[in-house]
Amino acid sequence: MKKLFLSTTLILFSFFVFGQGHEIKIKIPHLKNDTVILGHHLNTQLIPDDTLVLKKGSGVFKGKKNKPGGMYFLFLPNKSYFDFLLDKQQKFTITTDTVDFLNNKTYLNSKENSVFIKYQRFLSDKSKEAKKLTDALKKDSTNSKLRKEVSVKYQQINKDMDIYFDKIVKENPDMFFITFLKATKQVDVPKSITDRQKKYYYYKEHFFDNVDISDPRLLRTPIYEEKINMFLDQVISQQYDSVIIAVDWMIEKSRTNDELFRYMLVHLFNKYASSQIMTSENVYVHIAEKYYIKEAKWSSKEFIDDLKEKVPKKKGCLIGAKGQNVKYQTLPPDSLSIDKLKKELAEFKRKGNEIDSSKSEKKVRYDEKVQLLSNYYTTFAGEKNLLDGNQEYTLIWFFSPHCGHCKTETPKFHKKWQEEFKGTGVKVVAIYLNEDIENWTKFCDDIGKWYKFVFDYQIY
Repeated sequence: MKKLFLSTTLILFSFFVFGQGHEIKIKIPHLKNDTVILGHHLNTQLIPDDTLVLKKGSGVFKGKKNKPGGMYFLFLPNKSYFDFLLDKQQKFTITTDTVDFLNNKTYLNSKENSVFIKYQRFLSDKSKEAKKLTDALKKDSTNSKLRKEVSVKYQQINKDMDIYFDKIVKENPDMFFITFLKATKQVDVPKSITDRQKKYYYYKEHFFDNVDISDPRLLRTPIYEEKINMFLDQVISQQYDSVIIAVDWMIEKSRTNDELFRYMLVHLFNKYASSQIMTSENVYVHIAEKYYIKEAKWSSKEFIDDLKEKVPKKKGCLIGAKGQNVKYQTLPPDSLSIDKLKKELAEFKRKGNEIDSSKSEKKVRYDEKVQLLSNYYTTFAGEKNLLDGNQEYTLIWFFSPHCGHCKTETPKFHKKWQEEFKGTGVKVVAIYLNEDIENWTKFCDDIGKWYKFVFDYQIY
Protein backbone atom coordinates (compact mmCIF):
# COMPACT_ATOMS: atom_id res chain seq x y z
CA MET A 1 0.00 0.00 0.00
CA LYS A 2 1.21 3.51 -0.72
CA LYS A 3 2.05 5.36 2.47
CA LEU A 4 2.81 8.94 3.30
CA PHE A 5 6.09 9.56 5.07
CA LEU A 6 8.63 12.27 5.63
CA SER A 7 12.02 12.59 4.04
CA THR A 8 14.38 13.24 6.95
CA THR A 9 17.84 12.56 5.59
CA LEU A 10 19.19 15.08 8.05
CA ILE A 11 17.64 16.74 11.06
CA LEU A 12 19.72 19.50 12.55
CA PHE A 13 19.02 20.03 16.21
CA SER A 14 19.03 23.42 17.84
CA PHE A 15 18.33 22.78 21.50
CA PHE A 16 20.70 24.88 23.56
CA VAL A 17 21.52 24.88 27.23
CA PHE A 18 22.22 28.40 28.37
CA GLY A 19 25.32 28.64 30.53
CA GLN A 20 28.81 30.07 30.53
CA GLY A 21 29.42 29.21 26.89
CA HIS A 22 31.94 26.84 25.36
CA GLU A 23 35.68 27.34 24.90
CA ILE A 24 37.47 24.31 23.49
CA LYS A 25 41.17 24.91 22.89
CA ILE A 26 42.85 22.68 20.32
CA LYS A 27 46.62 22.11 20.27
CA ILE A 28 48.05 19.96 17.46
CA PRO A 29 51.64 21.14 16.85
CA HIS A 30 51.96 19.25 13.56
CA LEU A 31 49.09 21.21 12.01
CA LYS A 32 49.99 24.79 11.11
CA ASN A 33 47.46 26.91 9.24
CA ASP A 34 45.33 23.79 8.68
CA THR A 35 41.55 23.65 9.06
CA VAL A 36 39.86 21.28 11.51
CA ILE A 37 36.13 20.60 11.87
CA LEU A 38 34.15 20.33 15.11
CA GLY A 39 31.00 18.26 14.88
CA HIS A 40 28.66 15.98 16.78
CA HIS A 41 27.32 12.47 16.41
CA LEU A 42 23.65 12.05 15.53
CA ASN A 43 23.15 8.32 15.71
CA THR A 44 25.17 6.97 12.76
CA GLN A 45 25.68 10.40 11.17
CA LEU A 46 28.56 12.81 11.71
CA ILE A 47 27.18 16.36 11.69
CA PRO A 48 29.64 19.28 11.23
CA ASP A 49 29.10 22.27 13.53
CA ASP A 50 32.06 24.61 13.13
CA THR A 51 35.46 25.03 11.46
CA LEU A 52 38.73 26.42 12.79
CA VAL A 53 42.10 27.30 11.26
CA LEU A 54 44.91 26.20 13.58
CA LYS A 55 47.44 29.01 13.46
CA LYS A 56 50.83 27.68 14.56
CA GLY A 57 49.10 24.45 15.54
CA SER A 58 46.53 25.88 17.96
CA GLY A 59 43.13 27.54 18.04
CA VAL A 60 39.89 27.87 19.99
CA PHE A 61 36.27 26.90 19.27
CA LYS A 62 34.39 29.51 21.24
CA GLY A 63 30.76 30.55 21.74
CA LYS A 64 28.54 32.39 24.22
CA LYS A 65 26.22 29.41 24.64
CA ASN A 66 26.86 25.91 25.90
CA LYS A 67 26.63 23.24 23.25
CA PRO A 68 24.09 20.46 23.80
CA GLY A 69 25.55 17.55 25.73
CA GLY A 70 26.67 14.52 23.75
CA MET A 71 29.55 12.92 21.87
CA TYR A 72 31.50 15.26 19.59
CA PHE A 73 34.35 14.74 17.16
CA LEU A 74 37.31 16.65 15.75
CA PHE A 75 37.88 15.99 12.05
CA LEU A 76 41.43 16.55 10.76
CA PRO A 77 42.78 17.38 7.27
CA ASN A 78 44.05 13.81 6.81
CA LYS A 79 40.38 12.65 7.11
CA SER A 80 40.92 11.01 10.49
CA TYR A 81 38.96 12.05 13.56
CA PHE A 82 38.64 11.36 17.28
CA ASP A 83 35.71 11.57 19.69
CA PHE A 84 35.32 13.48 22.93
CA LEU A 85 32.45 14.35 25.25
CA LEU A 86 30.67 17.59 26.07
CA ASP A 87 28.36 18.10 29.02
CA LYS A 88 28.53 20.59 31.91
CA GLN A 89 32.24 21.39 31.61
CA GLN A 90 32.76 23.03 28.23
CA LYS A 91 35.97 24.98 28.79
CA PHE A 92 39.03 22.76 28.41
CA THR A 93 42.06 22.05 26.27
CA ILE A 94 42.74 19.11 23.96
CA THR A 95 46.35 18.39 23.06
CA THR A 96 47.27 15.62 20.61
CA ASP A 97 49.15 14.77 17.44
CA THR A 98 48.06 13.26 14.13
CA VAL A 99 49.81 9.92 14.61
CA ASP A 100 48.38 8.25 17.72
CA PHE A 101 45.26 9.82 19.21
CA LEU A 102 44.82 7.09 21.78
CA ASN A 103 48.18 7.34 23.51
CA ASN A 104 49.20 10.94 22.82
CA LYS A 105 45.95 12.77 23.55
CA THR A 106 45.54 14.69 26.82
CA TYR A 107 42.75 16.82 28.28
CA LEU A 108 43.31 19.80 30.57
CA ASN A 109 40.40 20.82 32.84
CA SER A 110 38.12 17.99 31.62
CA LYS A 111 37.93 15.16 34.11
CA GLU A 112 35.17 13.49 32.09
CA ASN A 113 37.27 13.23 28.92
CA SER A 114 40.30 12.15 30.95
CA VAL A 115 38.23 9.26 32.32
CA PHE A 116 36.95 8.58 28.79
CA ILE A 117 40.43 8.34 27.22
CA LYS A 118 41.69 6.24 30.13
CA TYR A 119 38.85 3.77 29.55
CA GLN A 120 39.61 3.69 25.81
CA ARG A 121 43.24 2.84 26.54
CA PHE A 122 42.17 0.10 28.95
CA LEU A 123 39.92 -1.43 26.28
CA SER A 124 42.74 -1.22 23.75
CA ASP A 125 45.12 -3.07 26.08
CA LYS A 126 42.57 -5.81 26.74
CA SER A 127 41.86 -6.10 23.03
CA LYS A 128 45.56 -6.63 22.36
CA GLU A 129 45.68 -9.33 25.04
CA ALA A 130 42.72 -11.10 23.47
CA LYS A 131 44.28 -10.88 20.00
CA LYS A 132 47.51 -12.51 21.22
CA LEU A 133 45.47 -15.40 22.61
CA THR A 134 43.53 -15.75 19.36
CA ASP A 135 46.71 -15.69 17.27
CA ALA A 136 48.34 -18.33 19.49
CA LEU A 137 45.29 -20.56 19.17
CA LYS A 138 45.30 -20.22 15.38
CA LYS A 139 48.89 -21.43 15.21
CA ASP A 140 48.17 -24.53 17.30
CA SER A 141 44.43 -25.13 17.07
CA THR A 142 44.67 -28.86 17.86
CA ASN A 143 46.41 -28.30 21.20
CA SER A 144 43.70 -29.10 23.77
CA LYS A 145 45.85 -27.90 26.67
CA LEU A 146 46.35 -24.53 24.95
CA ARG A 147 42.63 -24.22 24.25
CA LYS A 148 41.87 -24.63 27.96
CA GLU A 149 44.53 -22.09 28.90
CA VAL A 150 43.20 -19.60 26.37
CA SER A 151 39.65 -20.12 27.62
CA VAL A 152 40.73 -19.39 31.20
CA LYS A 153 42.60 -16.25 30.13
CA TYR A 154 39.60 -15.06 28.07
CA GLN A 155 37.43 -15.41 31.13
CA GLN A 156 39.95 -13.39 33.15
CA ILE A 157 39.97 -10.63 30.52
CA ASN A 158 36.17 -10.43 30.66
CA LYS A 159 36.32 -10.40 34.46
CA ASP A 160 38.90 -7.59 34.43
CA MET A 161 36.70 -5.56 32.09
CA ASP A 162 33.64 -6.04 34.32
CA ILE A 163 35.63 -5.01 37.39
CA TYR A 164 36.98 -1.90 35.67
CA PHE A 165 33.49 -1.03 34.37
CA ASP A 166 31.97 -1.28 37.86
CA LYS A 167 34.86 0.73 39.32
CA ILE A 168 34.54 3.77 37.06
CA VAL A 169 30.73 3.71 37.31
CA LYS A 170 30.98 3.78 41.10
CA GLU A 171 33.63 6.51 41.12
CA ASN A 172 31.90 8.79 38.56
CA PRO A 173 28.13 8.27 38.88
CA ASP A 174 27.16 11.77 37.69
CA MET A 175 29.22 11.86 34.51
CA PHE A 176 27.54 11.79 31.11
CA PHE A 177 30.28 9.36 30.08
CA ILE A 178 28.86 6.87 32.61
CA THR A 179 25.36 7.39 31.19
CA PHE A 180 26.72 6.62 27.72
CA LEU A 181 28.86 3.72 28.92
CA LYS A 182 25.96 2.03 30.74
CA ALA A 183 23.81 2.44 27.61
CA THR A 184 26.27 0.30 25.65
CA LYS A 185 25.94 -2.57 28.11
CA GLN A 186 23.63 -5.48 27.30
CA VAL A 187 21.07 -6.76 29.79
CA ASP A 188 22.41 -9.56 31.97
CA VAL A 189 19.76 -12.20 32.62
CA PRO A 190 20.30 -13.76 36.07
CA LYS A 191 21.70 -17.28 35.92
CA SER A 192 18.94 -18.36 38.32
CA ILE A 193 16.44 -17.94 35.46
CA THR A 194 16.74 -21.10 33.38
CA ASP A 195 13.38 -21.28 31.62
CA ARG A 196 13.73 -19.98 28.06
CA GLN A 197 10.45 -18.08 28.04
CA LYS A 198 11.14 -16.50 31.41
CA LYS A 199 14.57 -15.45 30.16
CA TYR A 200 12.94 -13.67 27.24
CA TYR A 201 10.41 -11.87 29.43
CA TYR A 202 13.13 -10.75 31.81
CA TYR A 203 15.27 -9.51 28.91
CA LYS A 204 12.35 -7.61 27.39
CA GLU A 205 11.26 -6.07 30.69
CA HIS A 206 14.80 -4.94 31.59
CA PHE A 207 16.03 -4.00 28.09
CA PHE A 208 16.11 -0.28 28.89
CA ASP A 209 17.45 -0.57 32.44
CA ASN A 210 20.77 0.83 31.25
CA VAL A 211 19.45 3.16 28.56
CA ASP A 212 17.61 6.34 29.49
CA ILE A 213 15.85 7.18 26.22
CA SER A 214 14.52 10.39 27.80
CA ASP A 215 18.08 11.76 27.96
CA PRO A 216 18.62 14.02 24.89
CA ARG A 217 22.41 13.74 25.27
CA LEU A 218 22.28 10.10 24.16
CA LEU A 219 20.76 11.19 20.87
CA ARG A 220 24.13 12.79 20.06
CA THR A 221 25.88 9.42 20.24
CA PRO A 222 26.10 6.49 17.80
CA ILE A 223 23.88 4.18 19.88
CA TYR A 224 20.50 5.84 20.53
CA GLU A 225 18.63 4.88 17.37
CA GLU A 226 20.29 1.46 17.33
CA LYS A 227 18.84 0.66 20.78
CA ILE A 228 15.36 1.82 19.81
CA ASN A 229 15.30 -0.15 16.56
CA MET A 230 16.73 -3.26 18.20
CA PHE A 231 13.94 -3.28 20.78
CA LEU A 232 11.20 -2.64 18.22
CA ASP A 233 12.51 -5.07 15.58
CA GLN A 234 14.14 -7.88 17.54
CA VAL A 235 12.85 -7.92 21.12
CA ILE A 236 9.11 -7.33 21.22
CA SER A 237 6.46 -9.35 19.41
CA GLN A 238 5.76 -8.00 15.93
CA GLN A 239 2.01 -8.01 16.55
CA TYR A 240 0.82 -4.47 15.93
CA ASP A 241 -0.80 -4.07 19.35
CA SER A 242 2.50 -4.90 21.08
CA VAL A 243 4.38 -2.49 18.82
CA ILE A 244 1.86 0.29 19.50
CA ILE A 245 2.34 -0.09 23.26
CA ALA A 246 6.12 0.22 22.84
CA VAL A 247 5.81 3.18 20.45
CA ASP A 248 3.51 5.06 22.85
CA TRP A 249 5.96 4.48 25.69
CA MET A 250 8.92 5.74 23.65
CA ILE A 251 7.13 8.87 22.46
CA GLU A 252 6.02 9.78 25.97
CA LYS A 253 9.55 9.22 27.32
CA SER A 254 10.92 11.62 24.70
CA ARG A 255 8.84 14.55 25.94
CA THR A 256 11.66 15.69 28.24
CA ASN A 257 13.03 17.78 25.37
CA ASP A 258 11.32 19.38 22.37
CA GLU A 259 13.95 18.30 19.86
CA LEU A 260 14.16 14.78 21.29
CA PHE A 261 10.38 14.52 20.96
CA ARG A 262 10.58 15.76 17.37
CA TYR A 263 13.29 13.24 16.52
CA MET A 264 11.41 10.34 18.14
CA LEU A 265 8.11 11.16 16.46
CA VAL A 266 9.63 11.67 13.00
CA HIS A 267 11.78 8.54 13.28
CA LEU A 268 8.90 6.27 14.34
CA PHE A 269 6.50 7.85 11.85
CA ASN A 270 8.93 7.23 8.97
CA LYS A 271 9.93 3.79 10.23
CA TYR A 272 6.40 2.40 10.07
CA ALA A 273 5.35 4.42 7.00
CA SER A 274 8.13 2.81 4.96
CA SER A 275 7.91 -0.70 6.45
CA GLN A 276 6.96 -3.58 4.13
CA ILE A 277 5.34 -5.53 6.99
CA MET A 278 1.54 -5.40 6.62
CA THR A 279 0.81 -4.82 10.31
CA SER A 280 3.13 -1.79 10.30
CA GLU A 281 0.35 0.22 8.69
CA ASN A 282 -1.65 -0.16 11.90
CA VAL A 283 1.24 1.41 13.80
CA TYR A 284 1.73 4.12 11.18
CA VAL A 285 -1.94 5.14 11.31
CA HIS A 286 -1.88 5.10 15.12
CA ILE A 287 1.16 7.43 15.25
CA ALA A 288 -0.30 9.72 12.59
CA GLU A 289 -3.71 10.02 14.26
CA LYS A 290 -2.66 10.19 17.93
CA TYR A 291 0.50 12.28 17.62
CA TYR A 292 1.60 13.53 14.22
CA ILE A 293 -1.53 15.33 13.04
CA LYS A 294 -1.97 16.99 16.44
CA GLU A 295 1.59 17.78 17.47
CA ALA A 296 3.93 17.95 14.46
CA LYS A 297 4.03 21.75 14.40
CA TRP A 298 7.16 21.63 12.23
CA SER A 299 5.30 20.07 9.30
CA SER A 300 3.62 22.14 6.62
CA LYS A 301 -0.13 22.66 6.60
CA GLU A 302 -0.30 20.89 3.22
CA PHE A 303 1.39 17.79 4.62
CA ILE A 304 -0.89 17.65 7.68
CA ASP A 305 -4.02 18.23 5.57
CA ASP A 306 -2.95 15.40 3.25
CA LEU A 307 -2.40 13.16 6.27
CA LYS A 308 -5.83 14.06 7.67
CA GLU A 309 -7.40 12.97 4.39
CA LYS A 310 -5.46 9.70 4.07
CA VAL A 311 -5.69 8.37 7.65
CA PRO A 312 -9.51 7.85 7.76
CA LYS A 313 -9.36 6.01 4.43
CA LYS A 314 -6.62 3.72 5.68
CA LYS A 315 -8.37 2.90 8.97
CA GLY A 316 -10.94 0.73 7.25
CA CYS A 317 -8.22 -1.35 5.58
CA LEU A 318 -6.08 -2.14 8.62
CA ILE A 319 -5.38 -5.60 9.98
CA GLY A 320 -8.07 -6.34 12.57
CA ALA A 321 -10.58 -3.80 11.21
CA LYS A 322 -14.01 -4.97 10.11
CA GLY A 323 -14.24 -4.97 6.32
CA GLN A 324 -16.54 -2.60 4.47
CA ASN A 325 -19.76 -4.04 3.10
CA VAL A 326 -19.32 -4.16 -0.69
CA LYS A 327 -21.95 -5.13 -3.26
CA TYR A 328 -20.89 -7.47 -6.03
CA GLN A 329 -22.37 -9.47 -8.91
CA THR A 330 -21.92 -13.24 -8.88
CA LEU A 331 -21.40 -15.63 -11.75
CA PRO A 332 -24.02 -18.36 -12.29
CA PRO A 333 -23.14 -21.58 -10.41
CA ASP A 334 -23.24 -23.89 -13.45
CA SER A 335 -21.47 -24.41 -16.77
CA LEU A 336 -24.57 -24.02 -18.99
CA SER A 337 -25.31 -20.52 -17.69
CA ILE A 338 -21.67 -19.49 -18.04
CA ASP A 339 -21.65 -20.85 -21.60
CA LYS A 340 -24.65 -18.61 -22.32
CA LEU A 341 -22.73 -15.59 -20.97
CA LYS A 342 -19.80 -16.45 -23.22
CA LYS A 343 -22.10 -16.36 -26.27
CA GLU A 344 -23.52 -12.99 -25.20
CA LEU A 345 -19.99 -11.63 -24.80
CA ALA A 346 -19.54 -11.21 -28.57
CA GLU A 347 -22.54 -8.87 -28.79
CA PHE A 348 -21.39 -7.05 -25.64
CA LYS A 349 -17.95 -6.53 -27.23
CA ARG A 350 -19.48 -5.28 -30.50
CA LYS A 351 -21.65 -2.66 -28.77
CA GLY A 352 -18.68 -1.36 -26.79
CA ASN A 353 -16.55 -1.03 -29.90
CA GLU A 354 -19.35 0.95 -31.55
CA ILE A 355 -19.29 3.36 -28.61
CA ASP A 356 -15.51 3.69 -28.90
CA SER A 357 -15.73 4.44 -32.63
CA SER A 358 -18.33 7.18 -32.16
CA LYS A 359 -17.42 10.86 -32.22
CA SER A 360 -18.62 11.51 -28.69
CA GLU A 361 -16.32 13.06 -26.07
CA LYS A 362 -14.04 10.70 -24.15
CA LYS A 363 -15.96 11.06 -20.89
CA VAL A 364 -19.28 10.44 -22.63
CA ARG A 365 -17.90 7.30 -24.30
CA TYR A 366 -16.53 6.11 -20.96
CA ASP A 367 -19.88 6.64 -19.18
CA GLU A 368 -21.74 4.81 -21.97
CA LYS A 369 -19.39 1.81 -21.65
CA VAL A 370 -19.89 1.77 -17.88
CA GLN A 371 -23.66 1.70 -18.40
CA LEU A 372 -23.30 -1.08 -20.98
CA LEU A 373 -21.21 -3.05 -18.49
CA SER A 374 -23.78 -2.47 -15.73
CA ASN A 375 -26.55 -3.79 -17.96
CA TYR A 376 -24.46 -6.83 -18.86
CA TYR A 377 -23.91 -7.59 -15.17
CA THR A 378 -27.67 -7.85 -14.63
CA THR A 379 -27.60 -11.07 -16.66
CA PHE A 380 -25.39 -12.65 -14.01
CA ALA A 381 -26.72 -14.68 -11.08
CA GLY A 382 -27.53 -11.62 -9.02
CA GLU A 383 -26.24 -9.08 -6.53
CA LYS A 384 -24.89 -9.96 -3.09
CA ASN A 385 -23.34 -8.15 -0.15
CA LEU A 386 -19.85 -9.02 1.05
CA LEU A 387 -20.91 -9.25 4.69
CA ASP A 388 -24.15 -11.17 4.13
CA GLY A 389 -24.57 -14.27 6.30
CA ASN A 390 -23.60 -15.28 9.81
CA GLN A 391 -20.13 -16.59 9.01
CA GLU A 392 -17.36 -15.69 11.45
CA TYR A 393 -14.77 -15.04 8.74
CA THR A 394 -14.99 -13.80 5.16
CA LEU A 395 -11.90 -14.35 3.01
CA ILE A 396 -11.56 -12.19 -0.10
CA TRP A 397 -9.50 -13.82 -2.84
CA PHE A 398 -8.40 -11.38 -5.55
CA PHE A 399 -7.28 -13.01 -8.78
CA SER A 400 -6.78 -12.56 -12.49
CA PRO A 401 -7.04 -15.42 -15.03
CA HIS A 402 -3.80 -14.45 -16.80
CA CYS A 403 -1.77 -14.26 -13.57
CA GLY A 404 0.61 -17.23 -13.35
CA HIS A 405 0.46 -17.46 -9.55
CA CYS A 406 -3.35 -17.18 -9.65
CA LYS A 407 -3.59 -20.10 -12.09
CA THR A 408 -1.49 -22.23 -9.75
CA GLU A 409 -2.83 -21.22 -6.35
CA THR A 410 -6.54 -20.54 -6.97
CA PRO A 411 -7.49 -24.17 -7.79
CA LYS A 412 -5.44 -25.36 -4.79
CA PHE A 413 -7.16 -22.90 -2.50
CA HIS A 414 -10.61 -23.83 -3.86
CA LYS A 415 -9.94 -27.53 -3.24
CA LYS A 416 -8.68 -26.79 0.27
CA TRP A 417 -11.79 -24.78 1.07
CA GLN A 418 -14.12 -27.51 -0.19
CA GLU A 419 -12.33 -30.21 1.79
CA GLU A 420 -11.63 -28.42 5.07
CA PHE A 421 -13.33 -25.05 5.46
CA LYS A 422 -16.72 -25.33 3.77
CA GLY A 423 -19.42 -25.40 6.39
CA THR A 424 -17.11 -24.22 9.18
CA GLY A 425 -18.20 -20.58 9.23
CA VAL A 426 -15.64 -19.46 6.65
CA LYS A 427 -17.00 -17.70 3.58
CA VAL A 428 -14.84 -17.10 0.50
CA VAL A 429 -15.52 -14.46 -2.13
CA ALA A 430 -13.23 -14.68 -5.17
CA ILE A 431 -12.98 -11.28 -6.87
CA TYR A 432 -11.97 -11.13 -10.53
CA LEU A 433 -9.78 -8.08 -11.24
CA ASN A 434 -10.26 -6.34 -14.59
CA GLU A 435 -9.94 -2.56 -14.75
CA ASP A 436 -8.82 -1.89 -18.33
CA ILE A 437 -12.15 -0.55 -19.58
CA GLU A 438 -10.41 2.00 -21.82
CA ASN A 439 -9.03 -0.83 -23.97
CA TRP A 440 -12.41 -2.36 -24.71
CA THR A 441 -11.26 -5.24 -26.92
CA LYS A 442 -8.74 -6.44 -24.37
CA PHE A 443 -11.27 -5.87 -21.58
CA CYS A 444 -13.78 -8.19 -23.26
CA ASP A 445 -11.14 -10.78 -24.16
CA ASP A 446 -10.09 -10.89 -20.50
CA ILE A 447 -13.69 -11.49 -19.46
CA GLY A 448 -13.70 -14.48 -21.83
CA LYS A 449 -10.53 -15.77 -20.13
CA TRP A 450 -12.27 -15.34 -16.78
CA TYR A 451 -15.22 -17.48 -17.90
CA LYS A 452 -12.83 -20.15 -19.22
CA PHE A 453 -10.80 -20.10 -16.01
CA VAL A 454 -13.90 -20.62 -13.86
CA PHE A 455 -15.23 -23.29 -16.22
CA ASP A 456 -11.94 -25.22 -16.51
CA TYR A 457 -11.38 -25.39 -12.76
CA GLN A 458 -15.11 -25.55 -11.86
CA ILE A 459 -14.80 -22.84 -9.24
CA TYR A 460 -18.29 -21.40 -9.72
